[in-house]
Amino acid sequence: MDMFSPGLLISGLIIGTIGFAVFLYGKKTENFKCLGVGLVLCVYPYFVSSVLMLWLIAALCLAGLYVLAKFA
Repeated sequence: MDMFSPGLLISGLIIGTIGFAVFLYGKKTENFKCLGVGLVLCVYPYFVSSVLMLWLIAALCLAGLYVLAKFA
């Protein structure tokens, strides 16, 4: 797949922005779970070349953060 497709670039931008917001929230509240997930969401779009995989990994990361926050 083309690394410069519009869908991939826009998806990476959106997911990176969400990751940045989660990272800032984690920094503000000193929550290391949010810091880690935010950092992962900011970095991994550079290494994934499929839009579907990009969104699936983002959904899994955010669902994992929700489960960790709710039950741990």
